[in-house]
Amino acid sequence: MSWTIQEALAWLDGHDNFEAKGAFAKEPSLEPVATLIEALGISPSEFRTIHVTGTNGKGSVSRICTELLVRMGQKVGTFLSPHLDRVNERILIGGAPVSDRLLASELLVVAGLEEKLGLSLSWFEVLTATALSLFYAEGVEAAVIEVGIGGTWDSTNVVDGDVAVVTLVGHDHLELLGPGLEGVAENKAGIIKPDSVAVLGAIPDELMDYFRDRPSRGVLRLGHEFTASDQALGVGGWRFDLRTPRAIYEELFVTLHGRHQVDNAAVAITAVEALVGSSLDYDTVGGALAGVSVPVRAEVIYRNPLVLADGAHNSEAAEALARTMAEEFAGIEPVYGVVAMLAGKDARAVIGSLKPRLAGVFVTTVGDQRSMSTSALGAAALEAGCSVLEAATVEEAVSEAMEMAGEDGAVVVFGSFRTAARARRFLQS
Repeated sequence: MSWTIQEALAWLDGHDNFEAKGAFAKEPSLEPVATLIEALGISPSEFRTIHVTGTNGKGSVSRICTELLVRMGQKVGTFLSPHLDRVNERILIGGAPVSDRLLASELLVVAGLEEKLGLSLSWFEVLTATALSLFYAEGVEAAVIEVGIGGTWDSTNVVDGDVAVVTLVGHDHLELLGPGLEGVAENKAGIIKPDSVAVLGAIPDELMDYFRDRPSRGVLRLGHEFTASDQALGVGGWRFDLRTPRAIYEELFVTLHGRHQVDNAAVAITAVEALVGSSLDYDTVGGALAGVSVPVRAEVIYRNPLVLADGAHNSEAAEALARTMAEEFAGIEPVYGVVAMLAGKDARAVIGSLKPRLAGVFVTTVGDQRSMSTSALGAAALEAGCSVLEAATVEEAVSEAMEMAGEDGAVVVFGSFRTAARARRFLQS
């Protein structure tokens, strides 16, 4: 028996999906995935692992780690979320999405075991097990695994990372991880294991006890055990120097928009150093930072007018996007926003962070059951002090915003990864 990719994805989509519904159908537990992995005969200890969590930045860090390891000659498996166009984008081998054939065949194996064992897995749990099984079957030497939500109870936490990365602790999914940042920090610290080296981004002092108190092989924090200095804006990216516990790298250049990508690059380089136990070749680091691509993170998806797409959906991400616009795209006017968000997000805080740069904002919807209504989004935008226009779809909003911006202006699309992905598909089709 074999499955087409359409049959495999139809089976996958029959599972409860938090990303589609915004709620979990059962109490969190690692037992279902652990049971399935044992039945699959997988030993995650067969490959070294960098496990990555954080409110923002984990996707960028994961992609930079992958690029570094691939350029070092490692066979690398990467598990990412969310995807923009195809589920295959979540599972990479050697930096490339797995084929339809591989994905369909592995999902068929997982389906058989789920039924045999009487398990009731979620959509994300199925993909986690599928990714780990593919990594094992394909003989990867190193894996980079991005957490879905939180850390402690995320299905990816069945792995014991050799390196546990926490990029940031911010205001997202507070209804699940909070109510305050202390709860978020404690949950994310759950990926740190006794045999892990913890590599942390700019974690505030008042939250550090949650990470220091976890048994580990050591804690490395940005701004303390490793630092990124002499940061300067260049053409299409940022130049910086990096000091880590193992090396000094001068005049690095990361070809991503946003000063915050310097922090992400610093975290990724330090994490890979911790994984391999040595400093990295300078040319390898330079090549990785020049070659990495991180979709819909302040991504330029059109020019004349400039259109930026960013998945910013919490206040910290929106503030980072606002800084990027002020530092890298100053003088471009007028700027119109296009925003669609998921219900439960703090729309006023997100839109308010960008308001000083916006001549107006188009509110719209991604068109599924989790979308915040345009009326609610419009009310939040008005409370943030924005001039508000409405559009039925993301595509319509982007078209109208581009027309109003003119060739000398700009459009910034934000609010969720779904929003940014729809704009990206629309303008690249």
